[in-house]
Amino acid sequence: MWFSKVPGYIFDKQKTPYLTEAKELTLAQSQYELVAYGVFVGTMYSIIGLAAALNLLQNATLIHLIWLFVSLGVIGSIFNVIRKYEIISSYIISIAPAIVVSFCLYEAFIAHASFVSLTILLCLFLLSLKYGWRVTKIVAWQRYTGEFKTNNYKKV
Repeated sequence: MWFSKVPGYIFDKQKTPYLTEAKELTLAQSQYELVAYGVFVGTMYSIIGLAAALNLLQNATLIHLIWLFVSLGVIGSIFNVIRKYEIISSYIISIAPAIVVSFCLYEAFIAHASFVSLTILLCLFLLSLKYGWRVTKIVAWQRYTGEFKTNNYKKV
């Protein structure tokens, strides 16, 4: 079964170096981490973009159009970060989950949610900002060292 491979992936130092400092990561380790983060954020914004597009077909409102364009921009930024280590794109994808959590936090606050719910959402917001900062540091360090250029897609 597929879940028998999960412990091997979680405890693999090469593929999951999440406790390693950004400047100590190798190029392969940073690519694994950026791809994993890109899949997470890309999945979230793909669902948001699909929902916005489907709602836009039913009733054309400005907010659905904005969410659709934001989703496309975030997904494009993910590809820029993974392929080219673009620093501006890393800023975009690092705050993208925090934006979604902040909207959830706002809606929970307006709906008078419980203190526990608000605390959990606030913790998720802070964790998304903290991990987004790590993603930005990884991209900035790889750009600073220039290591990402040496192995980038050699043609045979």
